[in-house]
Amino acid sequence: MRSGGADTPEGDGGGIRAVSRAFRVLGAFSVDRMSLGVAEIVRSTGLPRTTVLRLIETLQAEGLLEFGADGQVRVGTRMIGLAAFAEAAWTLPAASLARMRELAAATGETVSLYVRRGLRRVVVGQAPSPNMLRHVVQTGDELPMWGGSAAFVLLGLEAPDDREELIQRVARLPESRSDADAIRRSVDQAVADGWYISHGQREPGNTGLAVPMLPDPNADGGVPVRPAVLALGGPTIRFTEDRIPGFVAAVRACADDIARTGLPPALH
Repeated sequence: MRSGGADTPEGDGGGIRAVSRAFRVLGAFSVDRMSLGVAEIVRSTGLPRTTVLRLIETLQAEGLLEFGADGQVRVGTRMIGLAAFAEAAWTLPAASLARMRELAAATGETVSLYVRRGLRRVVVGQAPSPNMLRHVVQTGDELPMWGGSAAFVLLGLEAPDDREELIQRVARLPESRSDADAIRRSVDQAVADGWYISHGQREPGNTGLAVPMLPDPNADGGVPVRPAVLALGGPTIRFTEDRIPGFVAAVRACADDIARTGLPPALH
């Protein structure tokens, strides 16, 4: 889990700081970090110890965290219901996931479905490459919007006025490796071409190729209310010039099929 997503570490602006900080405490936990000491949470969040203790106490009262007999902090039982709800809201229909797996098998590359959350992009569905050497991200991972094919295609799906504001905010992020002009050029190219490919922007040696998910008004789930993109990712050495046109066509065909078979319920 990761909090943030705006120009400041406290969230997307205009919110309640205590809520953002509480999510930073929850974000210290992960599948590999299910039990943490208070000192570990302090280091992970960068918050003062007294603030962390107050937040843990509040989250414990709400059942979201609990102290074990060993003094470690663990995820509380109330998270079970929240996790079940989140899974139901964000799980891809079986037919759509199967189609993504077909694309991964046909191309040999990892297929990911992204949406934007604030100034980050989130993986909401994935079919991993069958190859040992592959692009590795997990469902739920949050990645930057300053670089990468999926980021530029997502920005290109925004209304022009909103798009420019987002570009400016992304460029101002402390971790951004691109200025507003560079981001804008890439977004404009993605809009003009209807797809985008990037090489080594987020990770050296890794390439991403993304296309927009265009809504199908006849789909069972209705027209999505939130922009999404479908992306192919893998080692740059496998994205040779002769293969790229075929990749673009294959990803577009998959995106069209998924528009018909459905996206996660939360996108409608």
